[in-house]
Amino acid sequence: MSKSSKNFTEEEKAAIALKAASGQESKLQELAEEHGVSVEEIRNWMRETGVTAVNEDDDSVSIETTDEYASSVDNGVSLDAPDYRKIVFWTTFGSAVILLIIVSVFYVHSYTMSNISDRTSEESQFYNIQEIQQREAETLNNYGVVDPEEGIYRIPIDSAITEIVNESN
Repeated sequence: MSKSSKNFTEEEKAAIALKAASGQESKLQELAEEHGVSVEEIRNWMRETGVTAVNEDDDSVSIETTDEYASSVDNGVSLDAPDYRKIVFWTTFGSAVILLIIVSVFYVHSYTMSNISDRTSEESQFYNIQEIQQREAETLNNYGVVDPEEGIYRIPIDSAITEIVNESN
């Protein structure tokens, strides 16, 4: 270690202050002479580093605290102030996301139901058209009674065409 107080590092000052605190006043004097500094300067280093002298006869302990720490010890908890800006932001953001999801589900449901409805109606119309065409084809291609009281009968279309051609000859 260097002899000039200007060249002592913070670690060196802390080590000297710790040695001075562990002994009595005579130890403080010895350290001052050994390192070429004044006793008052070592005491300043002790204050700067927070090292206090230990008196072996005294069993009391002194702790320096902040008001916040003392309040925390008294209450048994560390008091935290809530950050209302963050709470409001995340509540708003979360609500917007949930609302967006709900609206999306409704739109998807509506779209799906309209497609199913359209397909069902198309299929039922196609089925009805096929049924009507089949019924009409049976009517055109089979013999049947239209009105028995009037004497009106139905004959297949091919037979009717053949009859008309034969009568005109």
